Amino acid sequence: MAVSSPAESKRELAKAKTRRALLKSALHLYSQEGAQGMSMNKVAKGAGIAQPSFYNHFSSLEELQNELSQQIKENYFSPMRTAWVNMLKDYSVLNKEEFNQRCQQCLTMIFDSAFQNIGLFQHLIEDRPRFAQSSTGLGNLITEIQDEWTEIFIQGMVLSGRSFERSDVNLCVDMAAAQVHELILGCHQHRYSRGQAITILCASFDSLFMNFFKHKARITVL
Repeated sequence: MAVSSPAESKRELAKAKTRRALLKSALHLYSQEGAQGMSMNKVAKGAGIAQPSFYNHFSSLEELQNELSQQIKENYFSPMRTAWVNMLKDYSVLNKEEFNQRCQQCLTMIFDSAFQNIGLFQHLIEDRPRFAQSSTGLGNLITEIQDEWTEIFIQGMVLSGRSFERSDVNLCVDMAAAQVHELILGCHQHRYSRGQAITILCASFDSLFMNFFKHKARITVL
C-alpha cells in the first residue's frame, strides 16, 4: 500500500483548499451577478489564482457550477427532507392544528434557507426562464430543486399507502413552489412579514393537499 509523503500530502491539502476557494468564489459571484456575470477569469480572481490555474481543479466553468449546484441542493434539502416526507405521509391523519404546526416548521426551514443567501435565491429565480433548456449549471438549479420536491412528494405518497398520478404531483409541486417563491421575495421586499407569509402558505397548502389527497384511493403497500 503506497503511503503519501509529507510533501505530497501538503500539495493535496493546498489543492483541496484552492478548490474550495474556487467554489466559494463562484457562489459569491453568482449571488452578486447571476449566471450572466459568471466567468472563469472572475471566479479564479476571486479565489486568488491566475485563470490558467483554474484547469488544475476543474475542466470547465460548467463542471465547477455542476459541483456547486450539487452542494447547494444537498445543503438545502438535508435539514428538511425527512420533515416534509413525514408530513405528507401523515397528512390524512393530522388534525388542523397538527398540520399547521408541522407545515409551519417545514416552511420555516425553507424560508431560513432562502434568507441565508437571498441574493443567490433571487438570481436563481431570475435565471430560470433564461436557462430553461439547459440541463446543467446554476441557471437550472431551481428546476432541479423542484424535481427533487416532486420526488419528496412521491415518497410521502408511497409511504402513506396512496395511489397517485405523476402529473398530479407535478401540478401540486409547481403550484406550491410558485407560491413559496413569490412570498419569499415579498418578505425580502418588506411587503409583509415572514409570519404572515408562512401563515397564509399553511392555509393554502392545506387546501391544496386536501384537494389532492381526497381523490386518491388507498392501496396496499407490501
